[in-house]
Order: sequence, then structure tokens, then C-alpha cells
Amino acid sequence: MKSYLLVPKESIETHAHPGVRGTEQGERVLQRTTALQFMISGRAPDMLRTLGLRSATLPGRLPEVSAPPTSGKKKPAAKSAKGRGKNEVQVAVNNDGPVMEPASASDVGTYRHMPLIGATMAHFTSEQAERIAKEELGRDFEFIPDTVQLTFPGPVSAGQLGPRNRGLSSLVNREWPEECGINSAHAQGIKGAGVMLGILDTGVDADHPEHQDRVIQFRYVSLFPNSPHNPARDVRGFDPDGHGTHVAGIAAGQFHGVAPEVDLYVASVIESESIRTSLGRVAAGMEWLLHQFSRPENATRPAVVNMSLGFPVQPPQGVSDMEYRLNIRALQTLLRRLVDSNVLPIVAAGNGGAGTAGYPAAFPEALAVGAVDFSRRVASFSASGVVSQRSVPDVMGYGVNVYSSTERRCNNQAFYERMSGTSMAAPYVAGLAALYRCRSPDLTALEVRDLILDNVLKLPKTPSGRAGRGLAVYK
Repeated sequence: MKSYLLVPKESIETHAHPGVRGTEQGERVLQRTTALQFMISGRAPDMLRTLGLRSATLPGRLPEVSAPPTSGKKKPAAKSAKGRGKNEVQVAVNNDGPVMEPASASDVGTYRHMPLIGATMAHFTSEQAERIAKEELGRDFEFIPDTVQLTFPGPVSAGQLGPRNRGLSSLVNREWPEECGINSAHAQGIKGAGVMLGILDTGVDADHPEHQDRVIQFRYVSLFPNSPHNPARDVRGFDPDGHGTHVAGIAAGQFHGVAPEVDLYVASVIESESIRTSLGRVAAGMEWLLHQFSRPENATRPAVVNMSLGFPVQPPQGVSDMEYRLNIRALQTLLRRLVDSNVLPIVAAGNGGAGTAGYPAAFPEALAVGAVDFSRRVASFSASGVVSQRSVPDVMGYGVNVYSSTERRCNNQAFYERMSGTSMAAPYVAGLAALYRCRSPDLTALEVRDLILDNVLKLPKTPSGRAGRGLAVYK
């Protein structure tokens, strides 16, 4: 039994057209386009279906999508299935969405089509079906084995101050220093309202006092995301680890968050016990986020995604270099889909120290974040380095002894805790990005990235290459 992520070779090598378009009046329109950018991607589910694989796609109605602009040209008549060219697929717009197919007599596997990121997951239980699929689709698709595990930079020890604060709702005031501009933004009424913040992590405790007064859109992506027997679940947010709740509290917590008025969208894609995930789970989480962001009521709203996960530069033991490079290229393609959809991806640089930068922090599509303490000293654990001529990190965030929500006891006592890591610095910067997008919702994701990079506090006494442009702040 083998699982693959099928990604069009075209999409790995090419950028899709961004979803920013002008109107006849000349004003800027930031409509998030969800029509397929790489039309060939629809060939994969069609082929897998003919081989007898069962659908395990996202249940329910898909969001309405906007077709790409036609520039005034007349739309050609649709071709029949019989007369369709080899590399053409028929794109259905405003449909009722995929439904679960009944089990077939010959169970040869399952597939999950993810049109918004242009990929398909396939799980083969039949060697013959796998061989035929590779023969038919191998010219246009990369078959990326979903076997390489991603890890996330978990909290590290950095002189933690005191025990957990058990049973208390919060500190009296947010601890963010005046120099970072958060208090000034809040005083002006800029708190992230209207911005969508997506988080890929271990989950979030939706009933923690830091989060209980808002509705959090939440999806649990199972260990087997393309199996109809272990479907993804849209439920009230939970977090068996506490890491995701801490991250969400830093970015958007009611009492401690940088941007407390954002709308939160959290996908649980990391297991609490192994602290690992897979490319397939991350892909399924991103697809779900883009579905949420692309609904008609959200299609023009600014969005940010926080990710604290990644690959090291070198392949782990037992994984071939070719297989590893395929996984890395596919992960980069997923980040491109976010940028193409006007979503700013912010990632943790990692906790391995100097010379340990990895992926996705090393991708130019990501805004990579290292960690400093509240005295603006670079944390010894903060990853940095040069990968493929790209210097990591881009900017720094507060990531040492950061106070935020974690979990609750069975008697409902709330836990808060100080944690350290680039996993804490990244949501601080994600919150700043939400403040900028709240203040200027007409800016594109890349323009907000440039705004963050241009408005930093320099760290002149820091060794070269360790702190990127400097400390990210709101100005």
C-alpha cells in the first residue's frame, strides 16, 4: 500500500497568475480567484476514478468560485468528453461539490482531489492500479511518496520564568514592549478586524478563556487524510498538545494576542505524541484553508497563514535524495498557491541554532521568522543560514519566554505558560501582518511582506546573518 501526492509538473515549475485584477473603473480588486490555474490537474482524479479508486474528497458544498477574467473575449463552447484534448479538463464552476462515493467491489485505493492547490492525494492498495496510473499520468505529474515526515520546532528551554499560571485568566496587561508598536495600533482601533488568520498546528482549545469569546473555524485532518474511513472533521476546536493554543494566543488571543480581532481558521495537522506530520496532511490543511478563504463572503478579505513546521536541508536517514527533493519541491508549490491566492505565509525558521536553516523557511515565498528575547538579543536556538543563496531568517520576532494560553484541567482551570522558540516568534509576526492588513486591506500579500521588511528595528550588535533585516514591528 503506497500513498502519493500527485502534483502537475507544470505547477512545480511555474507560478500561477495572482488573484489581483483591475476593473473597468481602474480601481484595485483583490478577488481571490479559486478557478483552477493549472487545468491539467483535473486529469489525475478522472484517471484514478476510472481505475476504481474511491473518492475521499472534502465533504459538503464547495465555495463558489470566480472564473478567470476573459478580457472581453467570447467564451468558447464546451467540448464534449469524447472530443476533449488530452491535456484538457472541463472545469465546473459553482457546483454542489464532491460527495463520498460508495465502496466498490474491487477496492483498489482512494484519492482526494484538492483543486485549490492543484494536487491530488492517492492511496493505492493495488499494485496494478498504481502501475497503470504512473504510466498514464507520469509524463505530466510528479508522484511524490507521502513518506517523509515533517517536524515542527517545538518549545525549547530558555530560562523559563516560574511555574504555569494555573486558574488565572491572564496577566493584567499584554507584555509586548512599547517599541513594537502593538499598543499604539490597538489605541488607534487597529486590532486585526476583517483579516483572516489561518494556523496549521496541533489544534486550538476553543474553550480556553483566551479564545472562548469568538467562533473559531476548525478542522482536524486525520493521520490518513485520503481515507474515507478516517475523514477530516469540522468540530469545535481542541488541542491535545497545547502548542497550537499557545501559538493562537500569541497571534490572536483576547488578552495577550497581537491581533485579537482577527477571524481564526485552525487546521490540526500535527500529532501531539509524535510532534510530526506529513506532506499530505499539510496539503489537506492548506486546501481546507483556501476553501474557507475563497468563500464568496471571504474572497476579497486579506488573509495570513502561520506555519511552524518543516524539513531539514538534508534528507533524513533511509530517504533517498531524489524522493526528498520531490517532497521539498511539492511543499514549495503549496506555498506558491497561498501567495497566488493573496495569502501571506509566515513560517518559523527553526530551533537548531546557527547554520541549521531548513524548509519552508528557505523558500522565497515564505516570510521566515527567527527569535529574539524582550531585550532584542538573538536567541541561541534561533535557526539561521544560507540555503540556495537565500539567507534565513527574513525578520525576527519575540520568541523567548512568551506568555500565552496552553490548556485546561478537567475542572476547567485555565493554564497559561511561558514558552520559547521560533514557533512563538512566528505568530507574533503573523499578528503584526494582520494589523498591517487590517489598516490597509487593499495591499497584496507581497506588499505587506515588503512593508514588514521595510519597517524593522535594526539589531546592529548582532552577528552577520543571524537576524535578517531586524525585529519586526508595527509602524
